[in-house]
Amino acid sequence: MMLLTVVRQPGRIAALLVVAGIAWTCWLLAGAWSANGGPGFPLDDPWIHLQFAKNLHDFGSFSYFRDELATAGSTSPLYTFLLAAGFFVTTSEMVLSYGLGLFFFAAGAFFFYRLCLHLFPGRPWITLAGLALFLLEPRMQWAALSGMETTLFVAGMLASFYYYATARWTVLAISLGLLLWIRPEALLMMMTLGIGALIDHLRERPAAGRVTPGTLLRSLWIRFRKPLVIAASVALPYVLMNLSLSGTLLPNTVAAKLGYYAPEQNPFLADLARFLGGEHFIIVAPFALAGCPLAVRAAYTRRLATGFVIFLWCAALILIYGPKLPLLHQQGRYLIPVLPGILILALTAGDAALQWAERRWPHRAPAQMAVRAASGALVLVVGAQFILRDNSMAGEYAGSCRHIRDVQVATALWLRDQTPGDAVVATHDIGAIGYYAERRIVDMAGLVSPGFIPHLRQLDSLPPFLAQNRVTHLAVLRNWFEVVNVNPLFRRGQADDEIMEVFAFDPLRVHFVPPAAAQAVGHGLDYLRKGDLAHAGPILESAVNLDPLSSRAHLSLGLARQAVGQLKLAEESFRRAVGLQPDLWSAHIVLAQMEAEQGRPDDAIGRLRSIIAQQPGHATAYALLADMYMRWKRDSLAARDIRDEHLRHLQEERKD
Repeated sequence: MMLLTVVRQPGRIAALLVVAGIAWTCWLLAGAWSANGGPGFPLDDPWIHLQFAKNLHDFGSFSYFRDELATAGSTSPLYTFLLAAGFFVTTSEMVLSYGLGLFFFAAGAFFFYRLCLHLFPGRPWITLAGLALFLLEPRMQWAALSGMETTLFVAGMLASFYYYATARWTVLAISLGLLLWIRPEALLMMMTLGIGALIDHLRERPAAGRVTPGTLLRSLWIRFRKPLVIAASVALPYVLMNLSLSGTLLPNTVAAKLGYYAPEQNPFLADLARFLGGEHFIIVAPFALAGCPLAVRAAYTRRLATGFVIFLWCAALILIYGPKLPLLHQQGRYLIPVLPGILILALTAGDAALQWAERRWPHRAPAQMAVRAASGALVLVVGAQFILRDNSMAGEYAGSCRHIRDVQVATALWLRDQTPGDAVVATHDIGAIGYYAERRIVDMAGLVSPGFIPHLRQLDSLPPFLAQNRVTHLAVLRNWFEVVNVNPLFRRGQADDEIMEVFAFDPLRVHFVPPAAAQAVGHGLDYLRKGDLAHAGPILESAVNLDPLSSRAHLSLGLARQAVGQLKLAEESFRRAVGLQPDLWSAHIVLAQMEAEQGRPDDAIGRLRSIIAQQPGHATAYALLADMYMRWKRDSLAARDIRDEHLRHLQEERKD
């Protein structure tokens, strides 16, 4: 009875699957919401779209700060327009982003279903199995809840494949034009569909007569001129908008991302293998691999070989991102659009296997029933794998949302509450800070400040550039820009490379550490914590050689020298550190201890009192100063007065 229902009413079952899939995704969101005590996003970028949308809604300007910073800094203008329209319905950025993400996840599922019905005619169970896996794919669910335009792009991509497969050229042209407004990868989509259309055109062209490039172009123009004109008409305003705002054909984000990530050495192939073949894809991957030659063969045997175009799209996107953006972080979000294609390739191989079995045992019903039962069991196993991965992904999603809230959002709120209204904040994570801090932003990643892109790899030119842009504060993660020679005003985060720090910007003191030197300091301190002094010292010496202007490098080298008993060299390192950063209190503390041990307690006491005068809440300085009076001056009354002074200061801080 169930099989009969599948054959006769696949649409009804598909609708139930979509409703169940969206409900399951909402359940995962509810779990993360409950775990974190509120909503969130797993990355900082959604607030970039929201900030543009809010300013578009409030000021009618495609800008990043009120109506003053107009720029082509949104990767997805169409998604931004939808968000701006959504602000007429709700003021909740979370509800709006989740709602759009889930809606377009459902729209993508609809077009996936329609496309599979066309690719696998008369075999609705294959289509429904694929639809279920599409809805259960953890990275698709993550994308739907990420606050990004990913599900909108996937829906548009699948719609384009469907309109191509059904030869609906006018609607396809509109779809491709709009797809460019969603993400620049649409250009690659246009090329792959164009190759498919060219192959199909050559197959249909009469064999008589010599084919020259001129005659081929004329025949292509005659056949496709209407959809080409329509697609160009939809895409042209996109190009004109970028040109008028930033003087570029594509958004600033393209050059900024390529400028920052392209030179990095990342294990792309290993990450790609895990992305396409790990965990819940361990069964899907071999089927998808087997489906690739079947898709290529279809280019020679079928009209409008959609499977070949899908294979070409997946391969092209991977090959483009490999050298250009070799970083599969955040659930591999830049390659999520290949996942529906991978599932379709796997379904292609599964369908071919079933057809082979039917031809192998054409009149043996028990054998065919056994094959179908085995196929159904395999789909259930894969579905169970997807569900298990859904549960683990839900925990990862909640953790990412919590991290973004505790670091980026907390920093934004601190900037809003603790800096003057005319402050100018330079940061590379512009999303939450731009949206919640309500301060003018200078983007150190170049997404909305394209003038910064040439400085991404030229750290010496940063302070003058920031001063020229009237920057008053820096908000940076250490793994992006390590700032030394000034103390942070605010710090959030735990892991060393994920610490967000806010600094008052002083172009004469702020120093940006070159990445090689920062890495050397990090490695040296790791060895120092482990007690491996043989490795710590040489590595930290190399760090000082790489960057002699870093107070942190000199301080770290001093600690390593002190640990091995090289006290004179250690003191020299500490004095160089405070010479570069006079308010480097940790170096002053160590110097005070060394001065006392060398029989100069008055120098040590003077240094500690200087620390307290400039940093009244410095608990270590108070404790050490009291110890100095007890140990070296034998003055218990003075020591008690110092402790009482510290307690009074703590009480005043609590009152404030």
